[in-house]
Amino acid sequence: MPKLRTQERTRRRLGRWIPLGLVLVLLLVLAPALARAQAPDTASVTLAWTSPGDDANVGTATTYDVRMSTAPISAGNFDAATALGGLPTPLSAGTRQTARVSGLTRGTTYYFAIKTVDDVGNWSGISNVVRFDWVIDSAPPGTPSGVSVTRQGADARVQWAANSEPDLAGYRVYRATTQNGSYTRLNNNLIVATQFTDNSVPVGGSEVWYKVTALDATGNESARSTGAVLSLTGEGASAEWRIDPAYPNPGRVGGSVNVPVYVAGGGSAELMVTDAARRIVRRYDLGSMPAGPQTVVWDGRNDAGRPVVPGVYTAWIIAGGTRRNVRVVLVP
Repeated sequence: MPKLRTQERTRRRLGRWIPLGLVLVLLLVLAPALARAQAPDTASVTLAWTSPGDDANVGTATTYDVRMSTAPISAGNFDAATALGGLPTPLSAGTRQTARVSGLTRGTTYYFAIKTVDDVGNWSGISNVVRFDWVIDSAPPGTPSGVSVTRQGADARVQWAANSEPDLAGYRVYRATTQNGSYTRLNNNLIVATQFTDNSVPVGGSEVWYKVTALDATGNESARSTGAVLSLTGEGASAEWRIDPAYPNPGRVGGSVNVPVYVAGGGSAELMVTDAARRIVRRYDLGSMPAGPQTVVWDGRNDAGRPVVPGVYTAWIIAGGTRRNVRVVLVP
């Protein structure tokens, strides 16, 4: 079941949409249960896509326009293809939505594509074009790689590298208290990002392990990744200050960014935010914080209380001879 992915990046400017940074994905899934309920020579498929926003990945689009044809669809012939009815109302950006198409003739190759329009009539470009030729996908995605876990206060933040399959639907995260123990799935809904925060880390143990799997639109699940371990003991014995990746990253101008740090205790230290020109934007005193994992919340403002502009910033932890940093990006 071939599926393709393209990036459709849009933002309103002067009455039109121009490329920006939003992935609009159209996936195709065979629906065998419905096919069995219809005549032997017809069947149905389910189209699935990730909703765009009204402005880039913000807000909610107004209407979908899904087209079907027995010939390849392009921007030039999109309007000539058959318009499909019964489409869902657009939901907020990033939401997975579906539409079922019935009455297809077995053996006939079909092509599908989608456009969206905002509340003032600005149309997106055409999505990727999906070709359906009755070949059912049974191959699972590749095993996720690069799995890591960091402590954030009482929580654990799991991250991994993105899979590249065009029909990728999302990820599942599993947890165990020993490396070879029984792993329990933590998320009921598929994760579309490449990170997950575990808000229910078990207490009383010495370590916790995490593995990640990938699933495609047909429901095929990959093998579990290599385990990533988080130690739950010995934190007070560490004398090393530490700063971990900030989140959300990119963040929004006017919003907050969380910067996890490990406070060693027993000395003065500060967290300092600088801009791309290395000018100091904000300072936080860490010396009064209790030892152990803490989170500094930067509110996106400078020391004068004014919101900073979009751009690339650096958060530094400075304690004695320790100087470590992470990059923080703020977007409009």
